[in-house]
Amino acid sequence: MYISALALAAAYFLAWPVWRAQFFIEIWFTESWNAYWQDVAAAWRPIYPAAEALIGNNYPPLSFYAVGILGKLLHVDNLYVGRWLSLVGLGALAVEVFLAVRILTGGKIGAAVAALWYVAIMARNSTIYVGANDPQIVGLAIMGAALVWFLRRTAVGSSPTPALLLMVVAGFWKHNNVAIPLTALAWLHLVRSKYAYRSTLASAEAVVVGLAACIVVFGANFIPNLLATRQYAWSNVIGNIGHLQWSALALLIWAAWAVFDRSQSSKFTALHIGFGLSTCIVQWLGHGVFGNAEFDFLFALAIGLGVAFNRMESSVLARRIGPNRCRDAMIVSLLLRLFLADRQETALLALSPEFREAIYASERNVIAEARAVAEQPGDVACFVKLVCRLAGKPFVVDEFKTDELVATGKATPADIAGMLEERGIRYRPKTLPTGPEASRSISRWWGS
Repeated sequence: MYISALALAAAYFLAWPVWRAQFFIEIWFTESWNAYWQDVAAAWRPIYPAAEALIGNNYPPLSFYAVGILGKLLHVDNLYVGRWLSLVGLGALAVEVFLAVRILTGGKIGAAVAALWYVAIMARNSTIYVGANDPQIVGLAIMGAALVWFLRRTAVGSSPTPALLLMVVAGFWKHNNVAIPLTALAWLHLVRSKYAYRSTLASAEAVVVGLAACIVVFGANFIPNLLATRQYAWSNVIGNIGHLQWSALALLIWAAWAVFDRSQSSKFTALHIGFGLSTCIVQWLGHGVFGNAEFDFLFALAIGLGVAFNRMESSVLARRIGPNRCRDAMIVSLLLRLFLADRQETALLALSPEFREAIYASERNVIAEARAVAEQPGDVACFVKLVCRLAGKPFVVDEFKTDELVATGKATPADIAGMLEERGIRYRPKTLPTGPEASRSISRWWGS
């Protein structure tokens, strides 16, 4: 019953990002940013621009080459390749949650519960990344595979170094998935593993060698791009932290169990969840960091929930009302938290022709806008990067870079406008809906 209910919830919430992925619209502004760099990588042109350029690339290189080359081989737009990989990555992460829980506790039901809850909450609350052209989910999937490998090797007393080296590779796919390697290294030292110092040193050496190789291959622009100018403030954390409301109940359920369980699996999940939450909040200090900083935490929390489910007998409440009743309450409350919200894209997808038509209209708008931009001479900076890319215009202005220059006081809006004029770049504002922008309120639809 638990598995069926969560499987239905996961399928329900996945329906929206899977359906939406077929359309040539801009799901999230980083989609076209990534597609531009994937195009450049596939053409073997430099992917790290000079400091004086109005564009920047603060991501490591592997995802651009993987998606760009795969798109070239398949003769498919990189936008869609990245979206497919995102969905595959989510499936891989669910399998990794299952395997991690199995290694930590041995129970299958809790492992399945954790995996399905993870898919459901990601598809429910991370729709700008699930089924979108962004490297975060795939990078975390590589990191998650390394975690499973780490747990298996440490469980049998083998050296964890190969798994840690895979984590280094994952870092060169997407560099802010840091909770897993921090957890792995800290765990080795906490349990006083005989491999702790050797594995830590080998990992550090691999990072240095990887960075040195990137400097050799990509030149002196690599490090300045990676260390992009960014404004940091607690106000950025405040602007993001409300999103943790969706996972707060799951965290409370896990914590209510973990405080009474003294097993090694409990301690490992505490370490992992602690690193996941703390690194999420630290990353949110940076301006322009959004929900992807939360993915490490959600992955850790899913594993923690699975372990808690399998070892529910340890909790004080279970001793009073029984572990099965505790499990019933756990699943019901998690499902209610997922469904009791006004934003219901899947329901609107099934019930509202207007909601569906808005997506078709957005795709037509992108194509129409691109035709108009293609007729403009010279370089154009589009607010919607997908429009300029479809029009065949080069990537000449990255608003993230220009906005951060202004936010940190390194330039003024007048300075940026002057640079655009000096370089003959025309700005194309957004005039029509070009993404999934229709109202997602089920109550508004019901009352209309």
